[in-house]
Amino acid sequence: MQIFRISSDHKKSARFLDNRRLSKQVLELYQIIRVCLAKLNLVDVNSNYIKHPIVAHVYNNGEPYIIDTFKILECMNEEHIRRGGKRSVEFKNDIARLREIVYKKEYQKYFSHEKLPPFYVFGDYKVHGEDAFELYQTLLFNKWKKDKIPPRCGIKKGTDKYDTTLSN
Repeated sequence: MQIFRISSDHKKSARFLDNRRLSKQVLELYQIIRVCLAKLNLVDVNSNYIKHPIVAHVYNNGEPYIIDTFKILECMNEEHIRRGGKRSVEFKNDIARLREIVYKKEYQKYFSHEKLPPFYVFGDYKVHGEDAFELYQTLLFNKWKKDKIPPRCGIKKGTDKYDTTLSN
């Protein structure tokens, strides 16, 4: 489970992702938010994933970055749809219900109103702060090099600033 962010600009991060990871990212963000809300007893779902490093980071010791994380979800979903991606009516309704909870006035006291701090985790390697953005960019370039299907995200064939060659 990851939150692929290459920038504090959520739209820029969404545009950077390839189609497959973009679609999966929306689903993972949806799950992360619901687990955090369950831990606050605001929804009734399994909260076993609360110990996952990414979920724990968003949960922020009981003052979760729900609002900004939901904004990331919305940007990722908008980009997915802009590229021609589809969502079921059921999932659209699920996101709408989640939006109601996230922005409900009486629940605002439970959430941090700060932006989600950058956090990179890959295996046991964890990095907090601005370096996380570059690490995710490098991770994505490395994944794209190994993918059999071109990323289809507007990233051009050639090399990045780290001389990573893309094969699409």
